[in-house]
Amino acid sequence: MRRTTDRLAVFGLALLFQTVAQAVLGPPPDGRPSWLAWGLERASRALEIPPRLRPLAPLAAAAVAVRGAALLEQNISRRRPGGWSRLFALATQGVLLAATFDVWRSLSAATAAERELSQDEVDPTIAAERVEAELGSLAQGVSEGVVGPWAAYAAFDLPGAVAYAAVESLGGRAGGVEGPLATLIDPRRRLISVRRARDTIAGAATLAARGRGELAALDLEEFAIGSETPLPVTAMTVALDRRLVWNGRVAGWARPAPSARDLARGRRLAMRSLGILAAAAALCIALGDLLRPLPAEAPKREDEWS
Repeated sequence: MRRTTDRLAVFGLALLFQTVAQAVLGPPPDGRPSWLAWGLERASRALEIPPRLRPLAPLAAAAVAVRGAALLEQNISRRRPGGWSRLFALATQGVLLAATFDVWRSLSAATAAERELSQDEVDPTIAAERVEAELGSLAQGVSEGVVGPWAAYAAFDLPGAVAYAAVESLGGRAGGVEGPLATLIDPRRRLISVRRARDTIAGAATLAARGRGELAALDLEEFAIGSETPLPVTAMTVALDRRLVWNGRVAGWARPAPSARDLARGRRLAMRSLGILAAAAALCIALGDLLRPLPAEAPKREDEWS
């Protein structure tokens, strides 16, 4: 029970720290997907290694980060309940977990776009393209920004979340899942299946945030035609009943084009889907620890029986 409480506390602190970081620092610089990705990039540049080994510097930095997370998690179990050192260890874990995901980037961008479109006279065609891009980013932001790290933390604790964010960062720096670094760390292309599962979870959360009736609105023919579009974007078109153009591909071709007013609807939908995902992650943390088998007791020595 204590372990479950600790993990839920770390998850809650991570959400709080993420909000504070967004308010004070804004999104991670240089377009990095998370603060951990930015830190790994800076660390790999600071490593003084021979030129031939420099391509491996990001891998070394990621390995150090994962190992540090594992040691931090082992250290907290030795702290006595209520002690200041243990509270500090929990807060440190919360900061590290918060560095693996980004909740607010796409929401803040959609808010800024809505403000600009409401104040300035923008060409309707340009405005529609901007709205479609922001709505697609909202849908993808839920998938790419939070689902992976949260699921990894629920399943594999803090080292899992750090490892997932590190792998995503390494793959993104070298051509995504088909890049050389991604091939080195994932030779069997298992990361592609993980990303598909991540997109499925995000899409399901978007539809659940809109209501159960929206599942029936997902026309199989429309879904098949837009199969090359990411599933979260397709789910957003269904939930908002709007057509979206994402990376040159049309999703929801039979639906009307969006307007600037749909940005507010999209933001509310994204917030509700994030709430659903956060509740699901917390539930998985609790159930996972409850179903975890108890550690076997070490056999007593003969002198302990006397």
